Amino acid sequence: MITFCKECYSKQYGTICSICGDQVITDYTTLSIPVAFIWSDDDFNCRGHIAPIDVVDLVKDIEQHGLQFPIAVQPITNNPNAPKDTRFRIVAGHRRFAAFKVLGKETIPAMIKISLNELQARLVNLGENLKRQNLNILQEAKAIERLRKLGLNRRQVSEELGVSSSWVQVRFNLLDLPELIQEEAAAGMLNQYQVKELFSLKTEEEQFAAVKKIKMARERGEKGISVAKPPQEDPFKKKRQPKNVVQDMINHLGETIGFGLYTRTLAWANGEISSMELYFDIKKYADEHGINYIVPISSTVL
Repeated sequence: MITFCKECYSKQYGTICSICGDQVITDYTTLSIPVAFIWSDDDFNCRGHIAPIDVVDLVKDIEQHGLQFPIAVQPITNNPNAPKDTRFRIVAGHRRFAAFKVLGKETIPAMIKISLNELQARLVNLGENLKRQNLNILQEAKAIERLRKLGLNRRQVSEELGVSSSWVQVRFNLLDLPELIQEEAAAGMLNQYQVKELFSLKTEEEQFAAVKKIKMARERGEKGISVAKPPQEDPFKKKRQPKNVVQDMINHLGETIGFGLYTRTLAWANGEISSMELYFDIKKYADEHGINYIVPISSTVL
């Protein structure tokens, strides 16, 4: 088995290094490795670039308690993108490494993973970050896209990560949406069900209009609004309308003939304004049109 020397960092065959004579290590040996020897590859890490400001809290924690877990690295072999003089690429622990650099540390405890191929390394990186549950949906999508490029299909990705196939499919769908919509999802404006619905829309114009609808609903305090294309309905059929359909009608009236008492009445029926507000709107309308109207609320309430 190919192993690694803890003194000269050279790959060896056997248990004693033929160069320095020291004991070689296994996948689970932890060493203090010079920070200068380690490459933090932003393209490999599913979180992307980590700025010093992103690790302020971690820096304080390490100062107070020390490093609780070593980072994981792998030897660099035939990678033209690796910076000169680096010998290892981080597999897991990019934030910890960034914190050590902020602290000006010269070495960092690291476990050298000598047996990982590219696919296995990416699975380790993504798996560790998913367990922390603070990746945004776009970071997750870009990470599993790399797994797909390395030959894994949707079922294999779901099995390797321990997630459902639908979880994987939604993130694949996100990558097929316009970049601006991807950024809205990354900012938390879209949930995964809305991503799925947006993907089902045929044109970018429909997709952007749907995103606008979602953002307007969020501004009104509504959550989980659906933007899927509704099935064709009989316009002559009478039925109680759901809240989002009533809101669509309010928007339609406002955009076509303007807002007025009719839209305020719909807003009242939709729970957007109180009865008191509507009564005073009626009073204002009556006064403007010379109609005698008294607000039907007792003086004790007022």
